[in-house]
Amino acid sequence: MNTPSHESERVPVSLETVWRALTALGHQRLWLRPPEDHGVHTWLIVTWDGLTVAERIRASGSGSWWLTGDACAIYTNPERIVPDGLEELTWLSVQRRMKDGF
Repeated sequence: MNTPSHESERVPVSLETVWRALTALGHQRLWLRPPEDHGVHTWLIVTWDGLTVAERIRASGSGSWWLTGDACAIYTNPERIVPDGLEELTWLSVQRRMKDGF
């Protein structure tokens, strides 16, 4: 007989899942920012205006993404600003990264 456990565990959230959630909220373009500090390994998903909408700390071993409080802050980009030097997250780039185990 199975005994129900009342201990909660965090469900991992993949890059694809967080990308789908952000685009469903209305974000049209998103970019991946690599870690600035090589000791922490925090990857960020950012918007055109620099808002961090999701993060993943790889050092924790969970590999899970977290939505930030700014995920619901959605602004238009009439000047079509693109952050310099960052990889844009598209459906294809997300699939490629997922295939590579990211």
